Amino acid sequence: TLFPYTTLFRSSYIASKKNVLSPSTIKGYVAVERNSPEWLLDMNVYDVTQLDIQKAVNEYSSNHSPKSVRNYHALIVSALKMFRPNMSFNTTLPQKLAKEVTIPSHDDIIRLLDAMREHDYYPCVVLGCLGLRRSEIQALEPSDFDDNGVLINKARVLNEHNESVVKATKTTSSTRYVYVPSDIIKIIKDRGYVYRGNHNTLINVMHRYQDKIGMPRCRFHDLRH
Repeated sequence: TLFPYTTLFRSSYIASKKNVLSPSTIKGYVAVERNSPEWLLDMNVYDVTQLDIQKAVNEYSSNHSPKSVRNYHALIVSALKMFRPNMSFNTTLPQKLAKEVTIPSHDDIIRLLDAMREHDYYPCVVLGCLGLRRSEIQALEPSDFDDNGVLINKARVLNEHNESVVKATKTTSSTRYVYVPSDIIKIIKDRGYVYRGNHNTLINVMHRYQDKIGMPRCRFHDLRH
């Protein structure tokens, strides 16, 4: 019976995971399926060989990072194992690249906060320095704060339709209480919101201020360090 790989992805594997995985993870799965070689998606699942998987990985490697290729391979293998649990895999994958993390200096952080003090996103950058992820900040409401801090138990991410949705935190250990300076809580309570903007506005504004003060750019996530 013809059972195309594309059917496995869309109506079987991805559908079976939709209610248990993060919307952003499902979004990544859909992107992988969309970027897979057409010849693989058109193949019968039971005809796929190790050589086909290696060929697909080689093609995917031409315009994706080693990390993306490894994620791609992990997904197609997991999907195949649902229907061919006894199939063995011995794919050669690209070597991992060492991650370069730009950790801002203490002085640079002070200069950034001083420069952004009057900006709408100043409280958000302070929260980032307290260890909150960007997705966690964007999910917060003023009602989540008490007099001393905030309970982190949710995050705002993009789903496979590029819609902004709220989900649980990344891991169980990510659910936590964070102490927040009283002046930051007051700003948030007085104005009635934590964050306004699209998914990337916060990081774009932060980069603009970093350029303005001559500070090396970093990811918002690097503020956690």
